Amino acid sequence: MTEKIQETENLDRAMILESVEFEAVKQGRSLVVVIGINEYVHWQKLKNAVQDAIGLQQTLIDKLGFAAPIPPLLNEAATKEAIESLIEDRLHKELQEDDKLVLFFAGHGHTRTDKVGGKDVGETGFIVPVKARVTQEYWSDYIRIDPLLQSISRLPARHILVILDSCHSGFALGEAMKSFRGNAVFYEKDLSSRISRKVITSAHREQSALDGGPLSGHSLFTGILINAFNSENANLDDRRFITSSELGLFVQQQVAQASESHQTPDFGSFYLDDRGEMVMLLRTQSFDALKNRAFSALQKGEFTTLKELVREIVNLKPSSPEALYLQYRLMIVEGDFITAILLINQLLEIDLERAVIPLSNHDLRATLSQIQENLNLLELQEESNFPLKIELLTGSDRGTLAKVKEDRIDKNNIYSVESQNFGQLKIENLAASTLYVYAIKIDSDGRVTAGRLWENEGVSLNGLQPQETELSYTFVFNDRLGICERYLLSSRIIISHLSAPQFFYNVALPETNGDNLDLMNLKNLVVKQVIRYQILPPKF
Repeated sequence: MTEKIQETENLDRAMILESVEFEAVKQGRSLVVVIGINEYVHWQKLKNAVQDAIGLQQTLIDKLGFAAPIPPLLNEAATKEAIESLIEDRLHKELQEDDKLVLFFAGHGHTRTDKVGGKDVGETGFIVPVKARVTQEYWSDYIRIDPLLQSISRLPARHILVILDSCHSGFALGEAMKSFRGNAVFYEKDLSSRISRKVITSAHREQSALDGGPLSGHSLFTGILINAFNSENANLDDRRFITSSELGLFVQQQVAQASESHQTPDFGSFYLDDRGEMVMLLRTQSFDALKNRAFSALQKGEFTTLKELVREIVNLKPSSPEALYLQYRLMIVEGDFITAILLINQLLEIDLERAVIPLSNHDLRATLSQIQENLNLLELQEESNFPLKIELLTGSDRGTLAKVKEDRIDKNNIYSVESQNFGQLKIENLAASTLYVYAIKIDSDGRVTAGRLWENEGVSLNGLQPQETELSYTFVFNDRLGICERYLLSSRIIISHLSAPQFFYNVALPETNGDNLDLMNLKNLVVKQVIRYQILPPKF
């Protein structure tokens, strides 16, 4: 009896340990990265590849809670060098070991039949970058599928799903893809624990793929794929999740049965797959889905949408770092800096994990200090009678800076600039008196900084004279993609703590300053204007 009790206890202990190990499978982020090419330089242009890429990305954000930390490679940006750098450099740096990645390509594909001694020895599949030449003498312009999948397989993510929508010409995956069929045992956590490397293609290599389908603005294949998530029709067994293989089977059946279709999608596994599955949860209003939609709206400057999403996020998880951070960013946009201070203090009480929000504890403390020091200035309302004419200049080098036109986004005037380009402010004093001009910057992550403005240091000391035009120092748009703000302050007095004394060393500033003035007095002396610019991906 004692032995039986001991055996039972051992069995229970083993089950408990197994359960603990099973539950310990960590769930990372769900990320989507897309490539789409319509405007080929030499190949036939496509109608819907770019829309397919953007549409699928937004569907995964809206419906499944994915995030898109890396901007899409579209049209002229989708060069061979940029695609290879995306895999080898950016994704290697971005991904963590428990993450999920969906990597989508829409564009041309191609296949080469290789012969040795007059005999076929195999086929090589390629995807076609934007500048690839058409004639077969230039195979080096293309990207071979096999080594590409090999590189993708070695990315640090736990689950990777590659989706290839190759329009007008199929391609051979060769030995890279292994057939993966049969009914998997759908235990969500068990599937999630194993490494998965899956690929879905829009057509067999000898088939053409339709560039249009029943969903307007999308290819047949991608349109069905998007509808699968929107309608949840791919959820074949009425669960709350879809696996990558289940998605492949669904799209294969739907495309093959579609009217006028002569293509059959294929799916399978590739290098380093360990019989795992990417499990995609169907939770349209889940916290992750709402959170990632909010980050997307923030990056695009869609502040009305951001406000609606933040309200729902706070209802779900009011004390989460993401909810607090997104509230903070909304308060900055709305100019409620008192509430912003309270939210920063709440965030500083949390042990922030890596990649939860873009700001570190150090960033938060520095930003808190800047807001507190400049609170009266930040709270000033924008005035219509701003006495300065402001122009934003930008260019790929210092010698080609030119004026940028403003766009209207969600009731705001916003400049569009390219990441890593140079920028400069051209400022003209329209008033009849000398003005001192200062700038406080809020970057796309919400950091608040104040410092140097003028290229001519004498302007900082003596002010901008009536009818005088001066240039700011030249800066680089090297912040994260998204909306940045610069608060420009036109002052009739010197504000000493914003005069960047580190740039003047031994210069004695006049005694008059606005540091100790209350808000009522400041309104008569200082006028504020906000310029906003959206940092977009660079064009290669």
